[in-house]
Amino acid sequence: MTSKQIDILVIGGGAAGLTLSVLLGQAGLSVHVVDPAPPKPLKDTPASGRTVALMNDSMNIIKAAGVWEALAERSAPLQTMRIIDISRPVHDPVRLEFPASDLGFEQFGYNIPGGYLRAALYEAAQAQENITIHKAALESYVVEDGRVSARLDNGTDVEARLIVGADGRASKVRETAGIGTAKREYDQSAITCLINHSHAHENVSTEFHKQDGPLAIVPLPGNQSSVVWVETRARAEELMGLKPSDFESALQEKMQDLLGGLTLETPPESWPLCCIKSKALIAPRTALIAETAHVMSPITAQGLNLSLRDVAALAETLVDGARLGLDIGSAGVLNRYAKRRRLDIETRVFGVDSINRAVSSHSKTLKTARRAGLKFLEKVAPAKYLAMQTGLTPHMDQGRLAKGDAL
Repeated sequence: MTSKQIDILVIGGGAAGLTLSVLLGQAGLSVHVVDPAPPKPLKDTPASGRTVALMNDSMNIIKAAGVWEALAERSAPLQTMRIIDISRPVHDPVRLEFPASDLGFEQFGYNIPGGYLRAALYEAAQAQENITIHKAALESYVVEDGRVSARLDNGTDVEARLIVGADGRASKVRETAGIGTAKREYDQSAITCLINHSHAHENVSTEFHKQDGPLAIVPLPGNQSSVVWVETRARAEELMGLKPSDFESALQEKMQDLLGGLTLETPPESWPLCCIKSKALIAPRTALIAETAHVMSPITAQGLNLSLRDVAALAETLVDGARLGLDIGSAGVLNRYAKRRRLDIETRVFGVDSINRAVSSHSKTLKTARRAGLKFLEKVAPAKYLAMQTGLTPHMDQGRLAKGDAL
């Protein structure tokens, strides 16, 4: 089956690919989305341990896609960010809190279950008359005669002016485009789950800095929180093999009874961590976004926030080009996107990699320096304010969508 030529072919129906598709469809561009495993309807989507902490600028992008109303009651505000350094014995922790009110905000953002977010975006895409969804995978594509000619594994052929790779760290689009990657493997795995707890979290997100990796406890509605627990791969494998009651005990001990007694709401899930950065964001009639372009440790929760800035930048660049009558797949338009995103991606990937290695280090010198830095921020208000602005309310590449303005 052959489709007529369209504007944009998006490969990958994760949160980033769907957000981009909805935004572009709203702007009147014709979009086809390719994903072999679409989510269940939102009402039937089960809870899982994978959640996303989205800062306010990312929330504005999600709101522009029209899905926040469906997610609001399933999400929790992040009103305070707390760091507890326990890299030394328990009797000597260092605590530092960053209240959103210090910057004049009600919250830094919201913690949203990832499955619910994707399901809501998928339903928004289904409702868009300018969007066609293919339950299939990309088999191949070529760029020739000023267009992209793609073959899907269900036999469908699609021609487009531009193909967008949103198909993750093992991207077929990136591979076909000949774009290489720089990769760093970590001897770490992340364990995620949802927990119920007896004490109220009071909308405080806590990140323990401990030897071998961080442990983040992030609020959800009621007395529930999501957990991201980073350990060495060997230790993570041991923890994943525990009985639920033993896992609960190990987690409660590591959390130092922060939220009282706890029980598992969802079974733990685990995956290995690494750092990946593509060596380019564009190729002829090809653009990369999200985990196709960058993969990071979950420490500081930068992943989807960075990806949504990719989405906003590409959406704004393409829509502006279309309004000017330009060829949206041309090198000139794509170069604007790549140039706009370069510094934000480079600094965030480098920064998160550096923080992860510093937090996970066994070096006494690094532990001492990190703890001294936290104590300094607690005592010196201007330095703490600057750290909050830089880390929790990023202004780099903040386009009109991130500011809450219309596309």
